[in-house]
Amino acid sequence: MNSASKIEEQAAQWIARRDGTDWTERQQTQLDAWIALSIANRVAYLRLDSVWRRADRLSSLHVSHTLSVSRPGFAWPHFSTWRMAASVLLVVTVGSFVGYTQLLRPGTAYSSALGESKSVALPDGSRVALNTSTQLRARMTGEARTVWLENGEAYFEVTHDAKRPFVVEAGASRVTVLGTKFTVRRDGDQVKVTVVDGRVTVSPVRVIAEPKGNTDLARVIGRNDVLLANTGHMDVVHLKPEQVANQLGWRQGKVVLDDFTLAQAAAEFNRYNRVKLVVVDATAGQMPIGGSFNVDNVEGFARMLHAGFGLKVEIGEDEIRILR
Repeated sequence: MNSASKIEEQAAQWIARRDGTDWTERQQTQLDAWIALSIANRVAYLRLDSVWRRADRLSSLHVSHTLSVSRPGFAWPHFSTWRMAASVLLVVTVGSFVGYTQLLRPGTAYSSALGESKSVALPDGSRVALNTSTQLRARMTGEARTVWLENGEAYFEVTHDAKRPFVVEAGASRVTVLGTKFTVRRDGDQVKVTVVDGRVTVSPVRVIAEPKGNTDLARVIGRNDVLLANTGHMDVVHLKPEQVANQLGWRQGKVVLDDFTLAQAAAEFNRYNRVKLVVVDATAGQMPIGGSFNVDNVEGFARMLHAGFGLKVEIGEDEIRILR
């Protein structure tokens, strides 16, 4: 279980305890202290609080859904068991992407729409999951296996075949593997490769095209390594397994904000939604934020910023403005 999941489980446990009839001032003090420990704790509690309130509103039609941190004297909805808290956690964790599998024939172009995720089965037995707004083409022959990532992000689970390396062309970068699990994200000329399992080789395409070129520019990266490439320049960092899992949260319909600024969080939400988050104040944009959210819950995220951090929120038809 990664750190985000642990925090959500702890938040759900606090909710369950508050549901009891013997809630005390001492327990409230302990809860307030837990919330104050970190922004991630605060965000998880606010988000589960909101889900809980909405669930109770649907059943009783009289409980307000306004987001707020709980306080002494607050009348909590009267659910009776830990199972309800676990159910809330499950609903939040499952996410909202609806993926499906379709056979991708050699040379076929494939794409996902804004906010959409798709799982693609390749003829060689490999599988590809497409994140939001992704376009790629694939060609599988008896001699070669090649995918061209035009834009977006894809997660690959490659079937091992020593005679046919699996090659992903992404702009000026080429990723070559035999059999492994990895993601490739392309934003114009910038390419990000994250290895979940196995090893991959990343090379500038111009090196491959020029046999006498400097092949030392090729980099081999392994499990939990992340390579950032931009116009031939490559940097590699090593992450913890839970950090890699957070980057793959989109496969469960989640945006996992791990040590993000508010500006970075807004940019991440904007990848998935028509309604865009606009952080008007530059100082607010540098505010640290963390937590796990459904990719399509941009309005809920904005309301959380207002209720939990005191930021002003202006909700329009095409954008949500965040101000101090």
